[in-house]
Amino acid sequence: MSDLLSTAFGRPALFTADLSAPAAEKLGSALTERQLALLVSATNFHALDNPGARLRIVVHINRPGLGAHLTDAGTRHEKVTAEATRVAEFTIVSTVAGSPHPHYTHTRKSWLTDPETGVRNIVIDAEREPGSTATVGRASLYWRLRGGIERRYPFEYDRLRQWLLRGRESSLNSTVVARRVVDLTGVPTGGTATDLEPAVIIGLHWLELGGAERWAMESIALARNSGLRPIVITDVPSTHPWITKAELDGAIVLTLTHPVNQPEHSEPVLEALATNFDIRGAFVHHSRWLYDRLPWLRNRIPGLHVATTHHILEYNGGGYPAIGAALDEFIDVHHVISPQLQDWFVRVQGVDPAKVALAPLIGLTTTGSVAEVARARVDESVLTLGFIGRFAAQKRPYLFTKLVRELQDVEGLTIRVVIQGGGELEQFVRRDIDSHKLSGLVEWVDEGSPVSNTLARIDCLVLSSQNEGLTLTTLEALAAGVPVISTDVGSQRTVIVPDALVSRDPGLFLTEASEIVTRMAGSEDYRTDVWRREVALAQEFTEYESAHDWAGKLFELWIK
Repeated sequence: MSDLLSTAFGRPALFTADLSAPAAEKLGSALTERQLALLVSATNFHALDNPGARLRIVVHINRPGLGAHLTDAGTRHEKVTAEATRVAEFTIVSTVAGSPHPHYTHTRKSWLTDPETGVRNIVIDAEREPGSTATVGRASLYWRLRGGIERRYPFEYDRLRQWLLRGRESSLNSTVVARRVVDLTGVPTGGTATDLEPAVIIGLHWLELGGAERWAMESIALARNSGLRPIVITDVPSTHPWITKAELDGAIVLTLTHPVNQPEHSEPVLEALATNFDIRGAFVHHSRWLYDRLPWLRNRIPGLHVATTHHILEYNGGGYPAIGAALDEFIDVHHVISPQLQDWFVRVQGVDPAKVALAPLIGLTTTGSVAEVARARVDESVLTLGFIGRFAAQKRPYLFTKLVRELQDVEGLTIRVVIQGGGELEQFVRRDIDSHKLSGLVEWVDEGSPVSNTLARIDCLVLSSQNEGLTLTTLEALAAGVPVISTDVGSQRTVIVPDALVSRDPGLFLTEASEIVTRMAGSEDYRTDVWRREVALAQEFTEYESAHDWAGKLFELWIK
């Protein structure tokens, strides 16, 4: 590729590896494609963190149920390998230009230049069986206890949560987020060399199933197609099942595990990126790590373009939109996908309207085509319901399964269910289905399967979420000819008709959703009429520029 970039296992590498062809083949056979991608990602991070250095990479696979150690300070010690299996080791030389920086050593209680003799223990999480417990997540005692209570008493816990959220929701729509004051003393300046490869830093939560993540993947592909090298940084622990997706071809992916332990007031990895690439901009999806470093980047690279993209307003403090508002001084444009978010930024937060771009996710995965009529029932004697999304508390899959249980008791109603997803609550959801003898009704679809295939097998999509922005899955369903029943959250009412909107209160949700499903099962005219009216609402969105077109123009501007 260049003096800077080579390839390792088919992916861009910021290092050269002392790895013979037989050894590389053996390593390639020992790891899955996902694990190989994580290995290259971790090694690229250490190459950036140690410009020009020679490092010994020791590869391990962790015990099932334990997470990865890819970039955290623990990779410099053997303690993280205690329950892992050693797979291989090899030497690399970083091809990154720059100066080495000190690392903190707990044994010497000081910052020294690579006190651990250049060894990096890369511990990769094992592949897991469907339905097994996720290997990553909130590890603190508080979150483990909270998660345990939620899984044991989901319905009761949800009712308590809705009661607690009432005050927070009211405050969210009236409180102005304090702007962050940042001390930039000591931050270097100087920009980047124009003879380097143009690149964009893209910050993500993780690489796994989700509407926001699908939009992130699309934006990565758009950046690459415009001529920018995508440098993708994730900052939340995950198995990153999407790290092998085609949209990431050619991208430099850095999947962070924490704590990274960088010297105070210093950003060695970002400094290395600024030194070795012509960084044209930063595009922030869901990444607290990158948000926190926007002031540093703007100071280090004067004239750097910065855009953020927002999808959901979290009840607990606002979430990423609140962080974006706090850092408004360092951001050129806030992209939003719904009128609710546009109103919140402009009316509540006082952000300059010219800095807020409403561009919905219309046509993102449907190429803009919309079915001319509602898709006919798969089986006229059965109504097939669908759930598509992460098995996470926000999506409340347990509320959907409880709805299925209650519909079973409706006389004369015959239903089937298609469930597609994955995540931290997967084991609970599967156990809940099995314990209530619903397995014969349910078809499970892997989270990596095309959503279009699932939509082709259902008659109605049900969203049981406690919060959303305006879901991509809703728009995809309508485009495929499938009506949607949704909780009245976020901007869902923009495209969901009033008689298909249900309360987010768990008790009312069950009552209202059950009535709508029963009516749809008994009247095909009503089911198709709901779809027709919802499509009409969605079509009104066509007056706005799509997120795809908006981002494409943005990256074309950045490449000039």
